[in-house]
Amino acid sequence: MSRIPRHSLPSPLRVRRLGGVVAPLLLALGLATPLAGALSTPPLSLPVTHPLGAGHWTRLDTAGGEMFALSTSGRLATSRDGRRWRVLTTPSGDWNVLAYGAGRFVALSANGQSLSEMTSLDGHSWSALAAPIGPWTGLQYGEGRFVAVSRAGQFMTSTDGLHWTMTWIRSQFHTTSLAYGAGRFVAVDAHDGDDLISVNGVNWSFYPITGVAVPWSSVSFANGVFVALSPAGLSATSMLGYDWVTHPVPRGETPPRATSVCSSVVGVETTSSGPTVVRSGVGDSWSATPLRSSEVSSWTDVAGLGRVVTLLGARGALATWTIPGYCGPSLPSPPRDVSGNTESGQVWTYQHPSSDGGGAGVDRYVVTLRGPGGSHSCIAAPSYEPHCLIQGLANNHPYTLTTVAHNRFGNSAPSDPEWVVPVAHWTLATWSPTPRVKSGSPFVVYVTGILANSEGIYPAAPVSVHVGSTTLSCVPSPFGECRFSLLAPAPGRLALWSSYTGYGVFYRSATTTVSVTP
Repeated sequence: MSRIPRHSLPSPLRVRRLGGVVAPLLLALGLATPLAGALSTPPLSLPVTHPLGAGHWTRLDTAGGEMFALSTSGRLATSRDGRRWRVLTTPSGDWNVLAYGAGRFVALSANGQSLSEMTSLDGHSWSALAAPIGPWTGLQYGEGRFVAVSRAGQFMTSTDGLHWTMTWIRSQFHTTSLAYGAGRFVAVDAHDGDDLISVNGVNWSFYPITGVAVPWSSVSFANGVFVALSPAGLSATSMLGYDWVTHPVPRGETPPRATSVCSSVVGVETTSSGPTVVRSGVGDSWSATPLRSSEVSSWTDVAGLGRVVTLLGARGALATWTIPGYCGPSLPSPPRDVSGNTESGQVWTYQHPSSDGGGAGVDRYVVTLRGPGGSHSCIAAPSYEPHCLIQGLANNHPYTLTTVAHNRFGNSAPSDPEWVVPVAHWTLATWSPTPRVKSGSPFVVYVTGILANSEGIYPAAPVSVHVGSTTLSCVPSPFGECRFSLLAPAPGRLALWSSYTGYGVFYRSATTTVSVTP
């Protein structure tokens, strides 16, 4: 499916979303609902140790098979098990993020000193050097390069960890965290409430996760899905970063930090009742465990190594525990590219297999549509066939569709939300459910009835969609439809029609109109 960055949309009509990217709007309309919230568990009492000594300790990172504690005090600590630590002297700096790649450990500073990077070949002997200055808050290695982001909206890359290229600066973003998975980098923002996506670390696009200005403080990748956390009491999950599903977690008084460990996401934050650990397999439903300790009232960061989870306090306090039970691969990743067809009042789907079956083979998929009249579901066998049919739907109304894969360990995270509109007649049509709208008010334009070939593949050529004097473009969604959310221009009549060439045949829809009033 084609995805259009929010910062490159056409004018003069203001387009909010294109193709199948409409989940935030549907959430606002009440057409998609969050899943169950956090479950409380008995308080956890952990012995607190202080092996790191005096100083200000900022972050924990796991890289190259070791765990690292970073500080602003010219020291760094390493551990191979999360319990026994070795404290080392390093160049002075406000070291805040660390990663391993290309045979080298790299740490970056969160302050503007001239020597803003330090590197090591073994993780023990470190040297400082000059690098682009910035308040660096995220660093990952993937796709053959280091990628760093900052809370000043800076983005830079390096193939060797020594020479850096600043690829983008967008000061509106207060980027707080960066994750790598599924062949892409995903960062989250604490200012506009966006996430930022890159498949190579060089070119970026950005999308709202949910409501405007919801802050996001952490993003992790686990079980085939990105999981973001917000102190506003939300988590959000996405396979690719374009569309997100939100879920409740305990509301924090400090920004939550999280890590991927033992086939799950574990986070730590301070709530109204004190320090709390939250844990989830796929970021939808969470367990919340209060931490009981008279020594540490707020934990700075959390990291995992193997099955050991370690908490870091600002003054060097540590607390660890071991996650019990099986810790190998378990839940499958979500199904990929769910597609299908519609007829009057019904939708049927093809389930493209999960890329990772987890610790056991996928035995079924569960498809859910949410829209007018509530939720509708069906169960599909693990094969690429259009046999999961949902009936009894309302024509000309949008539904959001998600699918989970199931194995003997449980359900995957949901696939990224897609939308689908059943229509009475499957012929090319361009229309709006709101034929009369005030100037400057939002309205929606649909294109339905786009035909696929005999293999179910929709045309690669974009569909041209004409709204008054403006021509828009989209590649059909996996259900052969397009959707635009627009702001009405000056008063008048807008003619709506679309056309495309598919497999040697030219198609043109009939013309419909929208009346724009003062």
